Amino acid sequence: MKLRKESRGLHFYDRITGLHILADEVRIPGEDRDEGPEVISIAVTNVCDLSCAFCYAPKSRHMLSVPEIIHWCRELDQLGTLEVAFGGGEPTLFPGLAQACQTIWTDTKLGISITTHGHHLNEQLWESLKGFVSIVRVSIDAPEPLYSSIRGLPLARAIKNIRQMDGQVPIGINTVVNTKTLGGLDELAVLVCDLGTVDWLLLPEIENGKFTLSDSEWHRLDNWIISHSNDLNLRTTTNAKAHLTGPFLL
Repeated sequence: MKLRKESRGLHFYDRITGLHILADEVRIPGEDRDEGPEVISIAVTNVCDLSCAFCYAPKSRHMLSVPEIIHWCRELDQLGTLEVAFGGGEPTLFPGLAQACQTIWTDTKLGISITTHGHHLNEQLWESLKGFVSIVRVSIDAPEPLYSSIRGLPLARAIKNIRQMDGQVPIGINTVVNTKTLGGLDELAVLVCDLGTVDWLLLPEIENGKFTLSDSEWHRLDNWIISHSNDLNLRTTTNAKAHLTGPFLL
């Protein structure tokens, strides 16, 4: 387990199981607290072969180099950061993804997550990531036919790629929740359970810095979360929790 000293207390993290333990009865003096952020997101590339309407990431050919990613992560590890989240763009289009994960996992105590649309997850990539990442998160925003209208590719292809790994790498699902996708949560819940995912991250859509859900839609989402909280490991973003009363994994 990795230990992080925070204002809240002692924060223990197991990057293999994803377990977090906070000993909040311990008071840490300011000068002894770790300086790095708890979690940091790195867009390894801006390249993406999809053009989802709600995506805010810049579209360009820019990508980072493996040495600079490794250098940053080594420094962050020393500063007390617990996890690094690789995204983009589409991180599976970054040629050095597996090399970066393997080196960072070996040389540091950082947890590693990857967020992907899932359409380039093949057997070779799975094998290169196995044992070197904490979790791979796949973005699935709706069942068909809405999924294909959003992504421009069939959902069945992403599902097939996930099943190739057969549970050897932990899988999480990310879903952008907006007016169009809210009604598909029941059908998606069946898929999430069938895939054996670790958790399901619900991401209420943000446009120009503001949530797009109406008050009535927030109410619908809140009721849905409450009614499914015993059957699903649900997560959401910190800022979204201000609009919700249902229980979540934190």
